[in-house]
Amino acid sequence: MSRPGAWNRVASNLWKYLKGDMSKKNYVAEDASGNKFYEIANSRQNVSRGFDPPASGAHIEPDLEWQAWLRGTRRNVDVMYWNLYFDRFPPSDTEIAINRMKQQAQLAQDSNTEKRAPHVQSEGKGAGDHQPQKFPKYKDLEVSPGVQEKK
Repeated sequence: MSRPGAWNRVASNLWKYLKGDMSKKNYVAEDASGNKFYEIANSRQNVSRGFDPPASGAHIEPDLEWQAWLRGTRRNVDVMYWNLYFDRFPPSDTEIAINRMKQQAQLAQDSNTEKRAPHVQSEGKGAGDHQPQKFPKYKDLEVSPGVQEKK
C-alpha cells in the first residue's frame, strides 16, 4: 500500500479548512514566567507541542522540564508502567520546585568543594602566556625536506 500523494494531501487540507476542522491549540498549562504551553490536535504527527511567550515583558525561555516536555523527551518517573515512560504529562509545579532545590544544593556543594580544593599556581616560562606561539625550529631538524638552511 502506498502513501497518499501530494494532491491528496492538498485536497484533504482544503476540505478540513472548508469544514473548519483545522488543528486547534489545546492549552495545557502556564508556567511561572507566563509562557502558555499547548498541544495541537488533529495533526498527522503523534503530538505537536509548542508554547506562546507572554504578550508583555521579556521573552524568557521555558524551564528545562518544560523544554523536555515540548520535545517529547521528558521522563516521568511517577508514571512508570512496565518500564515504559510516558512523556504526555506536563511537569508539575512541585516537580519543578524539587528540581530547583536539588540544583541549588548541587551549586552549594560545588562551591564548598571549590573552596576546599587546593589552589595550584603555575610559575615559570609559559605559565601565563596565552598568546599563540610560533612553531619551534631546531638546528638539527630540516624545515623542508632536502633543503639546506643557510647558516
